[in-house]
Amino acid sequence: MHTLLKAALGSCAAVFCFYSAAAFAIAAKAQPLEGAQIAVAYQLPGSDQIYGLNNDIYFHPASTQKLVTALAATIFLGHDYTLKTRLQLQQSAMTADGKPRLGDDGSLRSDVTVRFTGDPTLTINSYRKLLETLHSLGIKKIEGDVLLDISRIGTPIRAQGWNWSDIPNCFTAPASAVILNRNCTFIELTNQGPGSMAQPRIPAGLPLNVKSDAVAVRNNDYGGDCELEINLYQGNSYHLTGCVPADNNGKPFPLSLDVADPVAWGIAWTQKIINGMGIVLTGNVKASRIPAHDSVTIAEISSKPMGDLIEYMLLHSNNLYADAIAKNTAAEYYSLPATYARTARALRSILSQYADIDLSHAYIVDGSGLSAHNLLTANQLLQILSYIKAHDDSLKLIDKLPVSGKKGSLHWRASTINEPLKLNVIAKTGTLQNVSNLAGFVRTKSGALAPFVMFTNSITYSERTRDLVRFRRIASPHQGYERYVLENIYAEKIMGRDF
Repeated sequence: MHTLLKAALGSCAAVFCFYSAAAFAIAAKAQPLEGAQIAVAYQLPGSDQIYGLNNDIYFHPASTQKLVTALAATIFLGHDYTLKTRLQLQQSAMTADGKPRLGDDGSLRSDVTVRFTGDPTLTINSYRKLLETLHSLGIKKIEGDVLLDISRIGTPIRAQGWNWSDIPNCFTAPASAVILNRNCTFIELTNQGPGSMAQPRIPAGLPLNVKSDAVAVRNNDYGGDCELEINLYQGNSYHLTGCVPADNNGKPFPLSLDVADPVAWGIAWTQKIINGMGIVLTGNVKASRIPAHDSVTIAEISSKPMGDLIEYMLLHSNNLYADAIAKNTAAEYYSLPATYARTARALRSILSQYADIDLSHAYIVDGSGLSAHNLLTANQLLQILSYIKAHDDSLKLIDKLPVSGKKGSLHWRASTINEPLKLNVIAKTGTLQNVSNLAGFVRTKSGALAPFVMFTNSITYSERTRDLVRFRRIASPHQGYERYVLENIYAEKIMGRDF
């Protein structure tokens, strides 16, 4: 790690040095970052004219692609649509008055089915309450299997183009049919000081295995050539190597992990909950991709309304929510299991059919924008925003977006934290390695909303600057030009061809 970065970090562990962008708001710069690829498209109040630069060239949209998902889901599913997780029994095991037919010993001769729908809000606690319905109905023994119906969402559960090194992190948690606690879990690493082996501390009963060969190092030696690496194995097993900071003010080092195998996660939790209720299971807990057609729902849990899920997705740029929303939109549109390929086709078809937006040449891989394979033009995304603006009385999407200096992922963005942009940029951020985008609306000096898209790809700078940006000691230098463009849109100026 560079000496200047060591001094800037001081005594804090590098991974905890997060400072608000307000501390280093960036000045507008008329020239873009050297070597960066820029695309801009915008409209000014009272005009349909599109102004821009490279606006018909394809760029990586990153999380601005969530605007595509938000619009398609809102149009097709509506604000009030909910995702339901259902507990079901076989029809033959039910009495005429709708109760389970039990033996004298409380035995139930039936398979029990949990029909999962990829609800990103489903928690382990709420799932436990759903399964406790069995106990409340007097069931003491299940003479059959417990089937986790995962037929709604197909495989693979991760999209092409996701960064392999990101996969152990919770922001890449897979949106499978089974989602419990956002398919994310937390552990701690303890150590005895520099040179000691970091030991995992796993909450009691958590169904995962973690092996650690990671070594604790002094805080100033963490980063660069010595970082924590997480390797995945089947069955939610993890192997930690590399380094962790030794000094965390006496506290364990916190670590979040995505659930590598959500189906195994669901099976383990189901078995654990059933055992905890004292119910004897003669069969097995297992997954099924064949829906049961002779089942009766005895209990269900509903998610929050789709409008709330979309708002959370946009405000927090949550990838799990985005792909779960996109896949459920596809499942409803086609009445077939939602694969990533089918999801991409559904998003395109819905927008073409209901909004006359043509994305036939866009390369869409997922609903979140995580994949580096996704490609959109600034003009295509501007079509999305123009449609949202024209129909927002019914769509109600603009109020769900982050707002500069106020809420969501745009709250502390250095390019928008100061006047006149503070509170006047309402937009979706989009970040991948070497990519930083922004798309939404600028409330201009006249009070009107101007839709805009700004893609900045191929961002790179010196290793020293990269470390300072990474550990949030300075704002990324590209944001100076971003601020320049946004201030011109705010002032309702027509920028020159070369910007």
